[in-house]
Amino acid sequence: MYQHYEARERRGWAARLARLLAVAAVFVAVFVAVVVVVRWGEVERPVSETDGVKQVSTVKDANLAVYTGEGWEERFWTGMNLGATLPGHAPGELAPTREDYLRWFAEMEKMNVDVLRVYTILNPEFYEAFSEFNSTREEPLWLIQGVWSPEEELTGDDLEGRDAYTPEITEIFRHEIRDAVRVVHGDADIPERPGHASGRFRSDVSEYVLGWVVGTEWFPLAVDKTDRMNVGIESYEGEFFRATGDVTPFEGWMAWMLDTFAQEEMEYGWQHPVAISNRPTTDPIEHPDEANEQEDLVPVDPMHVEPTGAWKAGYFASYHIYPAYPDFMRNEQKYQDYRTAEGERDPYAGYLNELRAHHEGIPLIAAEYGTSSARGMAHRGPLGRDQGRHTEEAQGEINADLLDAIHQEGYDGGVLFSWQDEWFKFAWNTGPLEIPDTRRPMWLNRLTNEQNYGVIATEPGESIEDTIHLDGKTGDWERRTGGPDGLGDVVDWVTDRAQGRGAGAAEASYEDFDLGVTHDEAYVYLLMKKREGEWLFPGEEVNVGFGSLPGGGAMANQAPGVGFPDGGLQFLLEIKNGEDSNLWVNSAYDQHTWLYGKKLDYMTDPVLEKDPEEGVFSPWRLALNRPLVLPQSGREIPFEDYKVGKMNPGITDPSDPEFDSLADWYAEGDVLEVRIPWTMLGYTDPSTRRVWDYPYEADGIRAVEAGDLRVYPTVRNPGETAPVEVDPLAYTWREWDQPTYHERKKKGFGPLSEEFETHDRVAEPPR
Repeated sequence: MYQHYEARERRGWAARLARLLAVAAVFVAVFVAVVVVVRWGEVERPVSETDGVKQVSTVKDANLAVYTGEGWEERFWTGMNLGATLPGHAPGELAPTREDYLRWFAEMEKMNVDVLRVYTILNPEFYEAFSEFNSTREEPLWLIQGVWSPEEELTGDDLEGRDAYTPEITEIFRHEIRDAVRVVHGDADIPERPGHASGRFRSDVSEYVLGWVVGTEWFPLAVDKTDRMNVGIESYEGEFFRATGDVTPFEGWMAWMLDTFAQEEMEYGWQHPVAISNRPTTDPIEHPDEANEQEDLVPVDPMHVEPTGAWKAGYFASYHIYPAYPDFMRNEQKYQDYRTAEGERDPYAGYLNELRAHHEGIPLIAAEYGTSSARGMAHRGPLGRDQGRHTEEAQGEINADLLDAIHQEGYDGGVLFSWQDEWFKFAWNTGPLEIPDTRRPMWLNRLTNEQNYGVIATEPGESIEDTIHLDGKTGDWERRTGGPDGLGDVVDWVTDRAQGRGAGAAEASYEDFDLGVTHDEAYVYLLMKKREGEWLFPGEEVNVGFGSLPGGGAMANQAPGVGFPDGGLQFLLEIKNGEDSNLWVNSAYDQHTWLYGKKLDYMTDPVLEKDPEEGVFSPWRLALNRPLVLPQSGREIPFEDYKVGKMNPGITDPSDPEFDSLADWYAEGDVLEVRIPWTMLGYTDPSTRRVWDYPYEADGIRAVEAGDLRVYPTVRNPGETAPVEVDPLAYTWREWDQPTYHERKKKGFGPLSEEFETHDRVAEPPR
């Protein structure tokens, strides 16, 4: 009996083992089938290999070329710069996910982007997504990988510049170069470090790399100090790169850094073309009429560095080139007189032409170019190519014109700045008003030109339906101010208010109209709905006062007869008609006149501080340039500013044929809608409800906590001055630490896609 049981047990185990092996066989077969299917969809990239060196890109006949399997294909490269952040995050947090990257790559493909440039090592998810995206494409999205230089160390805490040969600085840079090369080859494990990418990098993307750009924009005082402190230093001669000609010490240091890069690449048996990053500020051309000494202080000449015969992939030049800055772009006569092949005057093309001529014999790309769709502006440029204050359509048209000029002047490519709007950026004329600067990513400052260069808008609200549009319709308002409809809406409504979203919506009734106020991460919005009749402009005038601090204007010279109790005004909105509508600032609260009129004495006949309660109001202005004296011609250029407070009518619904991305107000029927950027109401950080203090009293720009935003609306007939007192609506909202946003293609996306498609041939040699 015992023996019989043992036999049955043995037979049972044998059967189980047989079944297990059968299941395993099926599993293996399925796994192999899946792998075969996946691999079947992948495209094997052709790689050139000579003398043990692998290449997919090279310099051929002074052009950037890629290997096709049959030879080297030269072309003009249309590119896109990609930042490393999202709204609500600092760049060092590297917030984009694998899904973000895959979505963006697909959209870039639709836009006919050839090459993507990144400035530094990104998170592992970027390289994983890049490899995945390209693995199934006959024509890949190529990569220009950047290597971030030690900017802070080179600048120094005192902003006086540091010697690049300082061992600490040199070792930081060499370490970054080594890490970047290992990351691209999928062979890096980088420990966590604040502000830097970290993790396990196993995706080898070397077969999709068009080239490398080593370094960032060089600080002129650092270049100058390096040159002065290392006079007579021996010229660098490396295995793969060397200094040549009248090389400066800084250029010799760059030859050393490029040789470091080449040695690291050769550890993997690969070579790719490489460039030194540069910009007009440190270009090798003399600009005798540049008024800012630092903008023409010292050259960094890429022609003083060259590859040895051992570096077969070649070397190219890379510059960030914008049409509005430095000032020599619009002040040097030789550029003003330059004519394109079509006979058109174009100072930007004139500079491109001279720069191209200097770099004879090597490829040259404009690694940054572009303009901004911000409501604000930072600088004026020739031919209306200003730094900001462009509609989305105009932004696209200007960018297309710039790319066309880059192509016509014989460049090898143009890399547009940038893919998406970046909320963390700052500009020289608005940065002092953003306090604390660490909170910049939490809100969108539409006056900061640097935040709005993208072809993809990153706008407040979880979706476009969550955005208030100026269009004469009130459905978007009703979604915010009305009650919930249905169980699902109840849940969303309660959740939004618990998180502070949607809680910032208030209403009040006045004699002839109802007022609604709400906000998002970019604007304060007003809705004024008439009880009877329609809005008639210029047949009536609307004045809306705003106050967030005590001691404001109890009256306003722009609204005679109107009293503003309970704290008074810092700002006054005046809507008369399309040509004469403005936002005014109380002279005692006017930071612009305090800084540029009183402290720096740049302005002629400024309206300086009056008693804030007297209500003397000034135009809301934004600085564009300090006064200049051109060194060569002696011509004096006065201080420049412009009335950023001019309020323009228009529709802001992107789906409307009349869409105007710069519009401030719109009236249709009984509906009047207004939106005002936060900075234009004095906010240094709306996410924590901070405003700047009275600058004359504070003797500076400092942030203080604000009370409720007081909103004082009035409607009067033109010329009416009868006394009237307005009760304010008190508006408040919850602070936030994580903004909501959504992405939207700007109106220039389509035209730029067509422009990118037309520029695929190799550029003609410069004239």
